[in-house]
Amino acid sequence: MPFFYSRDYKLRKYTVLSLIVLNGACSILMNTQEQPVALVDAKANIYRTTCSGMAETIGTCHQKAKRTCKEGYEVLNENLDSSGVHRSIRFQCK
Repeated sequence: MPFFYSRDYKLRKYTVLSLIVLNGACSILMNTQEQPVALVDAKANIYRTTCSGMAETIGTCHQKAKRTCKEGYEVLNENLDSSGVHRSIRFQCK
């Protein structure tokens, strides 16, 4: 007898639906929009970016700094809160 004729059909149906919903939620979290880089001081060429949340890391902040400053950059300030969720760097292009 196939599984869909068993008396556990409703349980299996809800389990499959739950897995589909969870999979969709995970894919949305992984495809988040990257937070922007803001110009703080145009004269001194200083920028600030945040990498908060679960999808980005402090490495993401450094990648954004590398993309912004084609000839390199210097980190002026790096902030990491105790929870590990809020991260930001302030950097200056060379």
